[in-house]
Parts: sequence; C-alpha cells; structure tokens
Amino acid sequence: MIKKLNDIFIKLTGSLDTHSKGWSARKLTALFAILMAAYITKYHVPAADYIHALYAWQILALLCLGIITVEQIINFKNGNTPNEPKPE
Repeated sequence: MIKKLNDIFIKLTGSLDTHSKGWSARKLTALFAILMAAYITKYHVPAADYIHALYAWQILALLCLGIITVEQIINFKNGNTPNEPKPE
C-alpha cells in the first residue's frame, strides 16, 4: 500500500517536470478540472441546473484533453464545415 502511494506521488511530481516519468499534463488538467467541477456542482449549483452544469464541465474536459478545439467550436457556431479530403 505504501509502495503504491509512493508511486502515485512520484508520478504526480514527475508530471511537473519535462521528462517522461510522469503522467500527461493534459490528462491531469482534465482530471482536476472535473474533480473541481464535481465539488462545485454538488455544493454550489441548484439541483435544477445540474444538467446544464454537466454539459459545461464535459465541454471543459474535452477542451482540456484537446479532443475539441476552440476553432472547431467557432466553425460549428458559424456554420462552417471543415475541409474534408476528396477521394481520388
């Protein structure tokens, strides 16, 4: 148990350095953003607004992970479609 906790601590501190001994910074950012979102939603958001908070936190996680980008959101909002490669 102590060895596992020590390993987690080493990985967390290794994430702050520039070598590959730690975890991904994007994944850590998304994880802590979602943990904070869960706390804020539980204790500071009225129950009627939980679904809206869920949407906002999911978008935040997707942005943190790089699955969606701000450019994609702007293009979607403006109705622009991405340039798809043409089949040969």
